[in-house]
Amino acid sequence: MKKNKVKIKNALISVSNKKGLGKFVKNLGLLGVKIIASGGTAEYINDLGFNVTDIEAITGYPELLDGRVKTLHPKIHSSILADRGNKNHVQDLKNFKLEAIDLVVCNLYPFSDAVLKNKNNKYCIENIDIGGITLLRGAAKNYKYVTVVTNFSQYEEVIKHFLKYDGCSTYDFRLEKAHKAFNYTSNYDLQISKWFSKINKKDFTKLEMNGGKFKDDLTYGENTHQKAEFFQDEETRKNWGNFKKLHGKKLSYNNHLDLDASLNLLYNFKNFKEDIVGIIKHTNPCGVASGKNLLEAFNNAMACDPISAFGGIVVFNKKVQKVVANILNNYFFEMIVAPGFDSEAERILTKKKNLRLISLNNNWRSNKLKDTEFRSVIQGTLIQEPDTKLISKENLEVVTKLSPTNKEIKDLIFAWTVVKLVKSNGIVIVQNMKTIGIGSGQPSRIDSSKIAIRKALELSTKSNKIKLKNAVMASDAFFPFSDGIEDALANGINAIIQPGGSIRDDQVIQLADKRNVSMVFTGIRSFKH
Repeated sequence: MKKNKVKIKNALISVSNKKGLGKFVKNLGLLGVKIIASGGTAEYINDLGFNVTDIEAITGYPELLDGRVKTLHPKIHSSILADRGNKNHVQDLKNFKLEAIDLVVCNLYPFSDAVLKNKNNKYCIENIDIGGITLLRGAAKNYKYVTVVTNFSQYEEVIKHFLKYDGCSTYDFRLEKAHKAFNYTSNYDLQISKWFSKINKKDFTKLEMNGGKFKDDLTYGENTHQKAEFFQDEETRKNWGNFKKLHGKKLSYNNHLDLDASLNLLYNFKNFKEDIVGIIKHTNPCGVASGKNLLEAFNNAMACDPISAFGGIVVFNKKVQKVVANILNNYFFEMIVAPGFDSEAERILTKKKNLRLISLNNNWRSNKLKDTEFRSVIQGTLIQEPDTKLISKENLEVVTKLSPTNKEIKDLIFAWTVVKLVKSNGIVIVQNMKTIGIGSGQPSRIDSSKIAIRKALELSTKSNKIKLKNAVMASDAFFPFSDGIEDALANGINAIIQPGGSIRDDQVIQLADKRNVSMVFTGIRSFKH
């Protein structure tokens, strides 16, 4: 197998959808590829005038059970699955006078179409492909030697590839096509599983979701009239999924969402050595602060927005001690999340019957986020990479005449770390590495700014401080107009961090220069919808 190339000599074709097949077979013939096909596919190719060997000529068996069994035969699957680097496999092929199959072209019975057309159960059952899906799995498993094609839309690409490499396929090409094949078969099986759940009269399905395993029935969803379940895969279980509930009621659907926000907050602050406490309410941070110890950090976080904190989630980046537990017991929280609790802290907090205590593994800082995150929408499913970008001083571009001080830079990075966790439009005001005002989820960035400033001013008034002196502000996206920062500057904000990128950046920068404050650009946006 020179340079991982495999010469395409024999192709097995078994397709339900025969679109584009004539041109594809013609091109394979020009490349000298021998065509083997099953049943109706063989007949179709023969009617087009191309040479084709019917599978029956190889297996010695006709189609059985009204076509339910055609390709399921040792001679076919041995030719596909043979490891050509294994002498025993090669000898088996010789002993039974079999030729290796280098290309498998297969698309499956249109099961989903049958369901969408509201066909009866018998019709749907007959459209569950067995032989085809086995061909695809065998070919994809043996991608080291076999190219697998699952859709007529791939025909042109496949022929161009073979022509480019003198009738051969490359390892990377086979690997890519094998991956697509397993995606195809897994989705096919998922559609069948959904249909079986429906005809089995299940109101809500316990499906294997993207490799996840059913974990728990939830009491209800976002609201009491909605059913909900929790799934978890092995990758998550090895990372964030291995938390332990020490005490309290079962986690609800909304608890899981808030726990997710709490773990996301921890992840983003994993490089901070300070004691950090965050308070989450409806997946939004309503107070995040550092302190010389967890108690001070908690008090700082609570001071930001004590009203919103009621019934929220508290997350700590270090083990909770007795002194902190005594204070926590004075408030109503749904859940407390921490790397651990000492025995006295756990004894104190478990006095509250319904309070959920969540203990993380001690090595949580080394936990990783998954490569992709999924979000269900009415018209389908969205998939994206998670926002794992963490910034440092080196990432900041000073765009004003005045540069921020080292202290302001620490506050700006802290503010940015919080604002990326806030639902857009997000505005965060920070003073001495603690939030003093957070504005979130407003259609207008100016409204979010006003909310954050109002809350910060209320806190400043209680602390007998003059406006927002020595405070900084973060915005999760650029300010489209200079009026977005006017109110903040008028109330004493000293420095601003934002992504930049507006066509009116110059106007915003000019206003900052006029008010003698510093502004830095991160160059990246951190929307959280």
